[in-house]
Amino acid sequence: MQLKANIVGLFFIFVFTACGIVDSDDNYNQKGDKVYVALQGLDQVGIVNINSEEIDVIDINYATISCMDYESEMDCNMASDCNWIDMGTMSHCMDEEDNCTGLNESQCDINGCEWMMNMCMESGGIMDMGNQTPHFIVIDEINKYWFVTNITSGLVGRYDLETNTFIDKIFVGDSPALMALNNSGHKLYISRMMPMGSMMTGSISTVIQEIDYSDRSKMELSNEFSIDSPAPHGLAINSIGTEVYVASNTADWLWKIIPSTEEVEGKIMDASIGNSPDIVTQRLKPIQITSVDDSLLLVSCSGGIWINPYTQEQDTLPGLVQLWNSNTLTLLDTIQFNWESTPWHIAKSTLDRKVYVVLGGDILFSSNMGVATAGVACLTFEANKLNIKWKTLSESFETLHGIGVSSDGEQIYVSGRKDGNLHIFNSSNGELEKSIPLGNNPLAGGVQVFSSP
Repeated sequence: MQLKANIVGLFFIFVFTACGIVDSDDNYNQKGDKVYVALQGLDQVGIVNINSEEIDVIDINYATISCMDYESEMDCNMASDCNWIDMGTMSHCMDEEDNCTGLNESQCDINGCEWMMNMCMESGGIMDMGNQTPHFIVIDEINKYWFVTNITSGLVGRYDLETNTFIDKIFVGDSPALMALNNSGHKLYISRMMPMGSMMTGSISTVIQEIDYSDRSKMELSNEFSIDSPAPHGLAINSIGTEVYVASNTADWLWKIIPSTEEVEGKIMDASIGNSPDIVTQRLKPIQITSVDDSLLLVSCSGGIWINPYTQEQDTLPGLVQLWNSNTLTLLDTIQFNWESTPWHIAKSTLDRKVYVVLGGDILFSSNMGVATAGVACLTFEANKLNIKWKTLSESFETLHGIGVSSDGEQIYVSGRKDGNLHIFNSSNGELEKSIPLGNNPLAGGVQVFSSP
């Protein structure tokens, strides 16, 4: 079971086999939606025209920063495959030698090397999904930009929304993950990647960075906010940009940041444990936050197999969606899913008081038990209560990842990782309507929707 959790829950090798269900194209003729999907395995962002099903591919190919470009020891040590060489006044950052690359399986049986995914890698090394590994996208429709985080290179890129022309990039380091946008203040907030076993390293900092992009040619780091928990992954902002919310994936703490005063307030998410904010528990494993009504937060938590670090006893924890009052940081209600459901990204309806949650599922459990674990769920939030309106599961769904909602609220766009499709669901009943191929093995990640004129 532990090996299964490492392979599935941590490596995120997702497979989604689409049903051959195609609804009438009449439903899409009036849509102007463009869906931006991070194609991690290809170092690309795919921009899908829902109306025509044509895809514009944007190569994320700006030059990767080399180790020699890092001038500080901290930046050097946060970068993958770099080592800081201390030589007094001549100290500098150098490439770290990897003695495992290129070895075959029999040769890989040496100290410090591990055979994984049909290749020899350093034990505890990062999965090589490309030089950039684009992960998450946000869109500023007012100022006409879109942004993408890149896990491997530690860069955030900015693009022109109308022409998709690359504008500039900024190095933030330490595996940037999700983003939250304050378009009126020209501010961008960056969270960190959570650890994913030996295949991908996670955040080593406790910092949320603030990027100022008011200059049309150059982004600048304008502030950093430190929380007392590691792996600050889940991230959201209220509609007026006055409060930023972040959840530690490993310590199960929720934090509220007020950028104008730099005030930081935290609350434990797992009261049954009562751990201090700096203690790693990895029980609930919060993934994403969405802010609604500027007083409510919904947080998805992947749960799953948990191993007690003191006794080594193993337990299974349900996947959750929690409803919080953001003013008081009070937990209001919780919806539980099965332990193998793996709730992942979450998106708010553009029409009413509903959110849609990706259920990543558990590949091995589904294949061994013949039970569907992956799909999408629709939740309503009324009177500080959560209810499941519908839930769609299928054995043909072998995990999903990113999610977005159409501009008219009638469709849900979901990325399938290994099958390389953008799947379109009916928001009223959860039926799969069609799937659009995104390419060969793209490892599709984050999804954002733009309603073009």
